[in-house]
Amino acid sequence: MPSDSDADAVRDRLFEQPTDGTEAALTDAPVGVRHPARRGGRVTDVPAVAARLTLADETIRLHDAPDERVTITLRFADIVYVREGRQEINGTPVESLVIRHIDPPASAVTTTLSLWDDAAHARLTEIVTTYYRQQRSAIEQLRLSTTQLEILVAAYSAGREFDPASVLPKSADDIAALFEPLRDADLLREGDTGVFLTGRGHMVVNETLDDETM
Repeated sequence: MPSDSDADAVRDRLFEQPTDGTEAALTDAPVGVRHPARRGGRVTDVPAVAARLTLADETIRLHDAPDERVTITLRFADIVYVREGRQEINGTPVESLVIRHIDPPASAVTTTLSLWDDAAHARLTEIVTTYYRQQRSAIEQLRLSTTQLEILVAAYSAGREFDPASVLPKSADDIAALFEPLRDADLLREGDTGVFLTGRGHMVVNETLDDETM
């Protein structure tokens, strides 16, 4: 059996069809992946590789790729932005789902996915974009104070985990009163050495910065 390091084997796995009779299977589904297609605002030269995609519990798990860097678990909660696009695989332009998301603890990356089965790809796109729209709608309902928005912008600017006490000259009780609602709204997440923005937090900051420049 050819190994994953064999270029022909990688190509064949990318183009293979599901064998379980379910056209839209999203368990171990063959997928072409560019990860990261972007890191921050910079486009990378990473090529698309063949992998497997499993969708469960609001996570996308990418596995069985020839490059271990593509073995990731992408949480829906870490999604910042989603759009449909195209990428070239083996010289053929194919439909793709472009997902910008947080790579914990804080950096933003873009992953491009192309499920070769059309029905499976349409299903993945529908599920992820529906979730994204729901998150945007939920964000529109948030009512945050000016100080809380400043905290989120400070976390965005830090680009890493940070200690709330280092940016707020307030008592521990005051800081907790400001931060607890942000954690409860899933805008900030605890890391090993501080807090950092979730995908929802990034979405709030993006909306805030756009408002300031209009």
